[in-house]
Amino acid sequence: ASSSSRQRLARTCYDHMAGTAGVALHDRFTALRWIAPESSRDDAYRLTAEGTRALTSLGIDLDAAQSLRRRFAYACLDWSERRPHLGGALAVAVLHLALKKRWVAQQLDSRILTVTAAGRREMHASFGLTLAASN
Repeated sequence: ASSSSRQRLARTCYDHMAGTAGVALHDRFTALRWIAPESSRDDAYRLTAEGTRALTSLGIDLDAAQSLRRRFAYACLDWSERRPHLGGALAVAVLHLALKKRWVAQQLDSRILTVTAAGRREMHASFGLTLAASN
């Protein structure tokens, strides 16, 4: 696949996941009701009890993410998809988990993330997310 199509599938946006994969994660977290709109801000999310249980069981340290001096979770407009992916401390924690578990590999000289075969399997098992291969 070309660099631009790989970048469309998965890349970083600052320090969180973007592209088709990032938008799909945002949509799954919403569909699973792990995140819900925060009433005080249009683009902010709060973590639900289900989301807290699920993400903690995956190994995400939510206390650490919530203690950071930054917004916890919000809709970040994705330039290639024209729809939101998840931004904020929660999204950073999800990307760190995906890198640690080798669901994605980050190319050192670019923002491109390669979704691994194990990552496609595990994200399907964990989130019901189906991603195309990104060779």
